[in-house]
Amino acid sequence: MKLRAEAPAKINRELRVGPVRSDGFHEVRSRIVAIDLADSIEVETGAGSLTLSCAGLPVPCDDSNLVVRAAKALAARLGRRVADVAIRLEKKIPVGAGLGGGSSDAARTLALLSLLWKSRLGPEEVSDLAASLGSDVPFFLVGGEAEVSGRGERVNPLPDSPVAELLVIVPPFPISTADVYARHRRRAGGVDTNEIPPLEIDSSGKYFGPNDLALAVLETHAEMSVLLESARSVAAECTITGSGSAIVLRGALPDAEDRLSSRHPEARIFRCRTLPRDEYRLRTESSGGS
Repeated sequence: MKLRAEAPAKINRELRVGPVRSDGFHEVRSRIVAIDLADSIEVETGAGSLTLSCAGLPVPCDDSNLVVRAAKALAARLGRRVADVAIRLEKKIPVGAGLGGGSSDAARTLALLSLLWKSRLGPEEVSDLAASLGSDVPFFLVGGEAEVSGRGERVNPLPDSPVAELLVIVPPFPISTADVYARHRRRAGGVDTNEIPPLEIDSSGKYFGPNDLALAVLETHAEMSVLLESARSVAAECTITGSGSAIVLRGALPDAEDRLSSRHPEARIFRCRTLPRDEYRLRTESSGGS
């Protein structure tokens, strides 16, 4: 039997970061929305062992890939002696860009293998398993637009905002999430606020709110400040998404893509749009057969 589905990316419309929790993670509050830039995943039974093959953008195909970790975690949870499945990943979402590609791949792997292996786990059990793999993974089981809290594992689905047309500019370097959070802690001098404020986009009328990690991201590479200034010059609003390195533009000028490509030929630029939850479900719904 063979199943396949898309694994869409996400952007953070706003990201607020609070104190470090007892588990070492920061408390966060964020508004996340899925976009139509997507990887694709195919799973097939009968391999006798777990194999992962990758095409498209280069990514590791070993245990460091969240797809492999998701498959092994689900197999262990279901009491399967071996995760006997062949997985094929076509990678289109840039790595280390704050777009959640690895987390989306992991969530879709859990969903596809749950069908393939006829899992009887309930939604809460799958969500708990997703959270054990990464903070963003539970969101991708839901899609659309949502407010997330905790370390990202608590997902509150929201009514979809109107579809937004976006430009995403991705520099030719990834940025480590761990490094960004470490820089953020150093910038705060080890002092965190005790309470995360409400999200500003709920009252500001703007599409993007603050990203508390932005200054730490800008410190990782000098080029980030140059890219952000270029983005601001050609769009009504822009933001660094997540822990970077991608910069998202809304209300871009008609010639924004050409101007950005001319100034930053080394960067990749994507035109994309946000995905309402119903469309997200259709795109991530499994297809295929025996």
